[in-house]
Amino acid sequence: MQIALILILLLIAVGLLYEQYARYKANSYKIAGEFVDVGGHKLHYLKKGNGDATIIFETGVEFGGHIVWRNIQEKLSKNFTTLSYDRAGALHSQRGESPKTCASMAEELHILVKKLALPKPYILVGHSLAGLILRSFVDKYPEDVVGAVLLDPSHPDTFGDFPPKTRKKYTNFPPMWVVAPFLRLGVIRIVFSKLVAKATLNSVKSEKENYKEAVDLIHKGFIAYIEEIRNILKFSAETKGLEFREIPVVVLGATKPTFDTPEDWDGVKVMNENHINKTVKSSPNGRYIAVDCPHTIQFEKPELVVEVVEEFAKEVLV
Repeated sequence: MQIALILILLLIAVGLLYEQYARYKANSYKIAGEFVDVGGHKLHYLKKGNGDATIIFETGVEFGGHIVWRNIQEKLSKNFTTLSYDRAGALHSQRGESPKTCASMAEELHILVKKLALPKPYILVGHSLAGLILRSFVDKYPEDVVGAVLLDPSHPDTFGDFPPKTRKKYTNFPPMWVVAPFLRLGVIRIVFSKLVAKATLNSVKSEKENYKEAVDLIHKGFIAYIEEIRNILKFSAETKGLEFREIPVVVLGATKPTFDTPEDWDGVKVMNENHINKTVKSSPNGRYIAVDCPHTIQFEKPELVVEVVEEFAKEVLV
């Protein structure tokens, strides 16, 4: 019994030291971009380019924040003003006191772009959860938006349409008080580094490098990641009935699962049915593009994303 206790205490000590060393090493990453106060807390953002219209990137449930758009933003900034940012609590942004709702996240994004005086109109480019957040943004500020390109976006009905086992897999995450100790002991870092490596196995090399940085900085945004994923069903209920109005929408739908399990295949089927029969049909100029890759399209097909956004911009910016 005494030996077991000593071993447990030793593992805890090793975990604490490992995590502290990993955080120390992560300090070598320079923070590109600036900060803006959006009402008692600051959001980190990266603005690039000086075009007459602005492309705004919105992430999914993501501890990598703006990093996931880095290469795509760099290419699109040659012809457009572009903005990527970290939502409240994610990566370099402060959490603040605002509730985690799609309405509040949309409001903070609006405050950010207004303070930066970004040129209108906006083309929204979003992934996954962005399909809900951007519905709220468009509902509040439709006159600012000229179109949206959505990468495998969530629909308000998505999680309700999932079979029970699939819904449980994507929504049954532990509370933060359970997660926090494992984050401090380096367990989260180790587990997610392996999960991410597997999930991005076929990604473009430069995207793998970006995601390595995101994992190295996981301690800066993982709590917000858990907070958002635990609120997904609430976000879905909040945005039910909100559509993209008269705004043209292009949906890129992933046709492969991230992991080869029955639940993941069920998820792919439901999501694409909602892409085609709901999100695209709700837009007067909706268009669906099937993409032969898993959920993180921006990692495996960044060139396709750039191409689609550029062609879409030619159509809507007239």
